[in-house]
Amino acid sequence: MAGLNLRAVLGSRSASMQVVGQLCQALAPDTFIQDASGRVLLGQSHNGSAAHSILSSDAVIGSVHGAHADVVAALLSHLADRESQQRALASETLTLYREMHLIEQLSEELAALLNISAISESSLAQARRLIPATEGAVFVSRDLDGPLEECARFGSAAAMALQPESKFIASVLERGVAEIVNNCSEDPRAESAERQLSSLLLAPLRTGQATVGAIVLAQSGSAEPYSAANLKLLNTIALQTATAIRNAVSCAQMVETARARAAYAAELQAASSVQQMLMQGASRPTPGFTVESVYLPASEVGGDFFFVLPARDGSLLATVGDVSGKGLTAAMRVSMILGVLRREVSDDPAQILFNLNNALVDQGQLGFTTACTVRIRTDGTYSFANAGHIAPYLSGVELPTAPALPLGIVPDQIYAPVEGMMQPRDRMVLVSDGVPEARSEADGLLGFERLAELSTKPAEQIADAARAFGQEDDITVVALQLAETGL
Repeated sequence: MAGLNLRAVLGSRSASMQVVGQLCQALAPDTFIQDASGRVLLGQSHNGSAAHSILSSDAVIGSVHGAHADVVAALLSHLADRESQQRALASETLTLYREMHLIEQLSEELAALLNISAISESSLAQARRLIPATEGAVFVSRDLDGPLEECARFGSAAAMALQPESKFIASVLERGVAEIVNNCSEDPRAESAERQLSSLLLAPLRTGQATVGAIVLAQSGSAEPYSAANLKLLNTIALQTATAIRNAVSCAQMVETARARAAYAAELQAASSVQQMLMQGASRPTPGFTVESVYLPASEVGGDFFFVLPARDGSLLATVGDVSGKGLTAAMRVSMILGVLRREVSDDPAQILFNLNNALVDQGQLGFTTACTVRIRTDGTYSFANAGHIAPYLSGVELPTAPALPLGIVPDQIYAPVEGMMQPRDRMVLVSDGVPEARSEADGLLGFERLAELSTKPAEQIADAARAFGQEDDITVVALQLAETGL
């Protein structure tokens, strides 16, 4: 895919233009932004100002000039990376749909040639025209090591000697070599019906190292015995048949794979859209508090969740959690959990987790869910309960938490509350394990020591630092503070 152009981020139709413009106006009115070609996209060009590059996938796509150019450049780099990710997902989805459409067109055009039964009937008809026979059949195993199925036959239906369980056929399949049998009545492999035949001609349907079946011709009565020339001819027909069957199977697998991939891509896209809408409404304004929330799924859909809302007495309730598993299953469980939290009537963190645990157990949800629920009152007193999740951080210090099982494992699990007091300038931060488990090739895991240092920073900076360190899982950060102190 072609590199991202800065105009895609700051175009006239871009929602980012107004945000960036307001930021530049607030920080330094003399700030101006230009793309990689030198074209000014925002502000007025002037000399003598500091410049910072705007990066997208390690490529410079423009620069910011002005007193606070580094802040604006960092924001634009973040917006450019997000735009690149959205374009990559859209391109992959479009490619999958095109692939499915093209293969289905090919399947319709070649349907007559890519049907195993049609191939078998055509091959057997050709063999019958070229080689004398009173009966014949094609047997194919549609699955590896599966039973043989009759795909074509000719001869008298009242006295068919050729059957898929024939020991002659089993011998040919085992050795992978064609065979002439001109003394059926004396051969110990012959069953009673086969002893009535005067001669047999068998060739394996061999493709590569696999044998997928056999083509068999037989004569009864006083017919001439089969010759080496007959065997060579049938073997040639068998090779052609096996190749056609292989192509038919390969094409059918390609069509099925393309359909499955396209269906899965569509499901992921739909689940991603639903999850984004749910998460956008997962934080409700609570007077007296400042809330920062960042949610960065590692793929199209994530298994993290958060939910913030005011309690009935004006205090703030916040839940952050992580479900086990990935993909659509995890996304469906997140949707169910958010629905339970929206219907919750209790303001007590321990009771909220108790109720959510039982709801998950009753639903028979596979896997488990970690979660931490916090309640902060307007006077700064707080309480929280933890179900196997990362403990909250208060002004850079990890709060002690009582051990407890994650949600969804056993019913009626009791979650012990922890209480404390927030000072006016304290910040409480809840994160998912995608933050401490961010991994750098050079430094390993980000870890809890670095997390403690990061936890004093705004939520956006914590999430950006974890992603830049090496995101491997969903990243969720929620920062809570009494509004009177500001941030």
